[in-house]
Amino acid sequence: MADGERSEAGRFVGVCELTAEAASAICGRVAAGESLMALGRDPAMPHRTTLRRWAERDPDFRARLGAAMREARLARRLRDREAAARRAAELAARPRAPRGGSVSRYSRELGEAICARLANGESLVAIARDADMPCCGTVYGWLHRHAEFADLYAQARQAQADYYFDEAREVALGSTHATVWSDRLRFDVIRWQTARVAPKKYCERLVVEAEVAALRAEAAKAEGEAKAASNRLIIDVVRFQRAPNGKVLAAPPRNAAEEADWVEAYGRPYDGAR
Repeated sequence: MADGERSEAGRFVGVCELTAEAASAICGRVAAGESLMALGRDPAMPHRTTLRRWAERDPDFRARLGAAMREARLARRLRDREAAARRAAELAARPRAPRGGSVSRYSRELGEAICARLANGESLVAIARDADMPCCGTVYGWLHRHAEFADLYAQARQAQADYYFDEAREVALGSTHATVWSDRLRFDVIRWQTARVAPKKYCERLVVEAEVAALRAEAAKAEGEAKAASNRLIIDVVRFQRAPNGKVLAAPPRNAAEEADWVEAYGRPYDGAR
């Protein structure tokens, strides 16, 4: 079968030739929100492995594809934020019954809106910047006072780790020679935050195991040194002699009273070997 030829089912087979029309069509669909996996399911489009090979061989296509991915990611985030903001505004506009004291704004709907934005990759600091959203301190207080919100928050953080994991891959795939250093910084920060949000799932276990082994070795060494110090036998050799005044003196003196006896007997402190 020739290069770029299709099978009976209509799907591309083998490595296809990249044309300007195909590149524009692919980047347009990616910018509109389609993933490479979704494009690969379309019989009229090449497989996602072929797209990656094109991106590796053609720097211009790689840059255009990366820009399309960033545009789609930004549009998706904006849509999610607008939807959450509309929902929060609707909740804030609901009439509340007047009552004395400080009125808590918490409701399950507002908690779900916050958690939905967290799961879509937003930070709590960014959410708190919205005028219709509570500040970070209020959210932290809700975690202690409302068990259902604490459960939703924990689930949202786990989903946020999955979002960060996919985002790191998008950053790596969309990197170019011109942006590789800034993309490396973004990738490292996203990877670090992913490991901290979900350490059991995404933390590098080899590094953790090495650190734990080092700590255990240090603890065992300290325990061994302490045990050896506690088992050390110390022998003090003391000689007794009678002074001219008839008192029995210890040489060297072992305490302040015995030193005073030396001063009383000889008029000077003990100055012999110790």
